[in-house]
Amino acid sequence: MPFWLVYRLADVMCFLMHTVARYRRRTVAGNLRRSFPEKTDSERTAIARRFYRNLADITLETFKTLTISDTELRRRVRILNPEVCLQHLNAGQSVVVMTSHLGNWEWLLAGHALQLGYDVDAVYKELTNPQFDAVMRRIRGRFGPHPVEMRQVARELVKRKAVTRIIAMVADQTPFPQNAYWTTFLHQDTAFFTGVAGIARRTGYPVLYVGMRRVRRGHYETWFEPLAEPPYTENAVTGIVETYVRRIEADIRRYPDQWLWSHKRWKHRRE
Repeated sequence: MPFWLVYRLADVMCFLMHTVARYRRRTVAGNLRRSFPEKTDSERTAIARRFYRNLADITLETFKTLTISDTELRRRVRILNPEVCLQHLNAGQSVVVMTSHLGNWEWLLAGHALQLGYDVDAVYKELTNPQFDAVMRRIRGRFGPHPVEMRQVARELVKRKAVTRIIAMVADQTPFPQNAYWTTFLHQDTAFFTGVAGIARRTGYPVLYVGMRRVRRGHYETWFEPLAEPPYTENAVTGIVETYVRRIEADIRRYPDQWLWSHKRWKHRRE
């Protein structure tokens, strides 16, 4: 399917989700209202409309990963400063990379695995539907990434210790509240995973943040920023997570329509 047709279908899908099915309209509106109390209702409504177009685009782009060519993916995902990551990898030092649901995180994974030339262990949460989970594993592994389910991370760390690689996770997902790090994020009390930061502390790997933004339809830019460097102290895990949270908060404020507002991010409360 050519890309011009992909985006025509995305326009239809956007209309169906936003106007016909009203897919999670209350969730989106509530998340935006609490996250941006300084904005007017009309401003938040405009962000929500652009978000649904973003959601339709990245949904179809994700499935397009199954057939997109190497050349086309390189053209559509541009890494602005790969040297920030490669300086560690080329020296034989594995790295931990934390990213978010901003832009198209599936193309971010595929594009970086293709262009950086090193193994990528993609940490993910298993989906409840086994058939859909199998499809997503196929998509995520197409350009070489090694999908690792969260419960298998410790085993894979030992098994692949000798491999110079990137250990990557979309780290703004919702954890169980009793095992989480809590902080203020977008004006709300919010829980975050500590597992990836814990991996960095145990292994002594440096931690990088990778951001992503859409520059035009179907075209993205990504960039690396250092988050933490070893040696790590006893409280390094919470410091890494807090620095990561401030990074993604700044990017969400800069590109608000490109984040995943339909996710029930604040469904838990601190005990």
